[in-house]
Parts: sequence; C-alpha cells; structure tokens
Amino acid sequence: MSITENEVLIEGRPSISIDDVIGVRIEHEDNASTSSVVVENFPLVKNRRSYRPQRVNFSSLDEAQRFRHSLQNRLSRRHPPHLLKKELNNRVLVLINPFSGQQQAEKLWEIHGAKVLQAASIQSDIIRTEYRQHATEIMLDLDIDRYDAVLVMSGDGLVTEIICGLIMRKDRERALKFPICHVPGGTSNALAAAICYTCNEPFSPRNLFILECCLMATRPRYLPLRLYVVETQYDGTRSMFMSATWGLIADIDLGSERFRWAGMIRLHIEAILRILQLDKVATYRARLSYIPVNCKRTSRNTMLRFNCDRKLFGEGHFDYIDVDQATGDEPLRNANFSSMEEALEGTSLVKIPPLDHPLDETWETVEGNWVMANVSTLSHLGSDIPFLPSARLDETTMYLTLIDWNTVKSRLHVGHLFTFMEGSKHLAHPCMQIIPVKAVRIEPLSQEGHFAIDGEPFRSGSSFQVVPSRFCSTVVGRKWST
Repeated sequence: MSITENEVLIEGRPSISIDDVIGVRIEHEDNASTSSVVVENFPLVKNRRSYRPQRVNFSSLDEAQRFRHSLQNRLSRRHPPHLLKKELNNRVLVLINPFSGQQQAEKLWEIHGAKVLQAASIQSDIIRTEYRQHATEIMLDLDIDRYDAVLVMSGDGLVTEIICGLIMRKDRERALKFPICHVPGGTSNALAAAICYTCNEPFSPRNLFILECCLMATRPRYLPLRLYVVETQYDGTRSMFMSATWGLIADIDLGSERFRWAGMIRLHIEAILRILQLDKVATYRARLSYIPVNCKRTSRNTMLRFNCDRKLFGEGHFDYIDVDQATGDEPLRNANFSSMEEALEGTSLVKIPPLDHPLDETWETVEGNWVMANVSTLSHLGSDIPFLPSARLDETTMYLTLIDWNTVKSRLHVGHLFTFMEGSKHLAHPCMQIIPVKAVRIEPLSQEGHFAIDGEPFRSGSSFQVVPSRFCSTVVGRKWST
C-alpha cells in the first residue's frame, strides 16, 4: 500500500485518484486489535460521480493514523480568497430556496448535499429563504469571515440575489471574493452547468447534478465570474451574470412558470405552445445597436458545439487565473450602498451614453422585426441548453444572438432551431445570428415581448443596454484537465 503524488495504491484493488477523494477517517473500537481507514472516494462511474468508499485495514491504530495523516496532507483545500486569516473555517453557509423548481430543494439537499459535506468533515449552517430578495438581505449583513463559501441550493435566481447583496456591501471588493457554489436545485441551473462545462466535469443535463457540484466545494478551485451592468428604461440599473433576453426565449422562460410542476420539461412545453403561435405571439419590432468585437477567432469559436474537441477552442481557452487573495487593503466604505444604481455607478468597463441619449458612429444599428434578441455571457442558458459553448466565465465580450423574422420560413423552421439547442446544432442554423459585442442597446418599438435579466422578469417593452463591469464575483469550480 502506498500514496503517490496522484494516486492511492492498494494491493489487489484499482488505484484511487487523489482528485476523487474528499476525506479520510479512522474506524476503531477500544478493545479491537485492528483499525480501519475509510477513504471517502467519489470516482466517475459511467460518466457520473458515484460514492465508492474504500476501507483499508491496519494491524494497529498507530499505523492507521500514520496512513490517514499522510493521505490527509494530500487533500488540503485551497484557501478561500476572501479570508484574511490563515486558518480555514471548515464551515460553509447553505442557502436553500424551498420554492425553487418542483419545491424539492430541502429533500434533495438532505439526500445528496449534506452527506458530501459530512464525508469531507465540513460543517454547515443552513438558512431557508422565505421571500424574494431574502438572500440579498442575508448577504448584506453576513459575517463572511465565519464561512469558507456559500452553497446555493436553488436555481439561478438565488445566485442573482446573493451577488446583489455582495455588490452593495461596504466591503464589496473583498466580499466579491466570497466563493459561491451553485448547487442545482431549480429549473434552469445555467450557472452550475456552465461551471461544470468549464471544468470538464461530466453532468446529466436533464437530471439534477447535485453531487457533482457539492463535491466541488470540498476540493475547490476559485474562478472569476464576470458581472455586467444593465441599464433599463423602467427598472433602474441592475447587475447581470448570465443573460438579458427579449422576445421568444424570454417568453418561453417566463411563460413556462405556469408549468412549474413539470420540472425542467416546462420549458419544452411552453416552447411548443409559443412556436405553434409564432406569427401572433413572437414577432416584435425593435432597434438594435451594438459595438462589435472585431476578432476572427472569437467569431469562429461561436460555431463550436459543446461536445466538440476542446482543443478546437484554442490554446488557453479553458485556462483561468485563480482569484487573487484578499490582502486587507481593499477599499472600505462607512456604510453599505443604498441601491444598485449607487453601487454600480462608475463600474462599467466600456463608457457609453445613458440609455436616453443618442449613440455615436462607433455603434452599428439595425431596425427590424425580430423573433428574439438575446445578450448571453455564459456557455449555458439552462443545464440542457448549451447555448454558446465558447463563452467564458470571466470574459468582457458579450454575445448578441438574434432571430430576424425575415429569415423564418415557417414555424417548423424555428421549432427545429430550438430542438437543435440541446446539441448546440442551433449555432449553425440559418435563422440564428451571433454577434460578439463590447456593448449593446435594445430598444423595443412596441410594448410586446417579455424582458428578463438572468431569468428574472422586468417590465415588457423596456429598452435596455448592457456593458461589462470591472467586477467579477467568485464561483467554486474544481481542478480539471483539458
């Protein structure tokens, strides 16, 4: 029996990858002459994580303790970037939205999530959110030094609330380094899917991949998640990390709430109903303006599917610089920000005119009838929708995706496009236009068409514009190989 740099070798058994081990414990009875060490092992079995503990017997307690100590030293977790002290807390905060998805989040956490933390000897405090913006309130006043991370058992909406709270804190420069681990408990779970895809971690898009995401929290890598500024006509300024959608995709996402009982399939039910009524419910007139990104590689990569050879994306595409460690010298205000408008003021990386001001010649503008206009920044719009696999978590480029009504031959034509999304085949569909942009403004010329930011509804018919901010939040991923 031996422990190498990457493996645990036990005679007569398959080798155990160190990367698959999250804990090690001793089982010993007072009067027993032997002791056992249990290796908490979660290898990939048929492309899914599975619990496969390995028990190793030793002739004495001292021998077992030496083995445990040697293996435990290989399992040291990375230091959370927000912590100023050297010691880990070995404690996380778990926020559960009991109303998300099919309202099974609490039960699923007990079945899958809690057991992972127990195996890794990580303690947790659990808070169940009770109302809209509850998570924002929690983050505003949270003692982040008490925890190594926050685990979010919900859909993408609760992640949005958490980020809003961190942005508005008086110590936001350090608070945005507080790691967020998205555990899929909702309907779309786009962020969790995007992180798994980035980390080359297999997951089941139609089933909740709770185990895979919880395991990341036990052996974490801390990745930057770019935040964006959305100025809206009626609802002020908002932050964004995933998408701003207008037209058919927003119609489907928001309209499908009536089928929440159906789980993830609710989106497909609503899509069928909407597409059957296409010319009546999804043809909207708008003026679209954008500053293009003139990069051939970026444009070429938008055609790459999620299951293609990852080398095709180019050298370094899936490489990330770890989030910088907090120093204690970060700016500190006297009080929290009073609003998102105040918190986001002056944070844009691209300087553009206010929404009600005209644009200059650096912008390209087109007016027409559209089925949808979507501003995307993640690889996924849902766990089973690899919408734009080339999008990185941290990049400042956004992707304006359009369906021009004049390119639609029939309802079936658009139906094919949405059917193809599961395999990313929609990227080459003749209806779809994908434009990498530095900034974008969308001005509906009627009050029709739903509008959503990160899946949350805002006033229909609202004009809006999006630019990248200088801020990144911090999300939990895992070590991977490309």
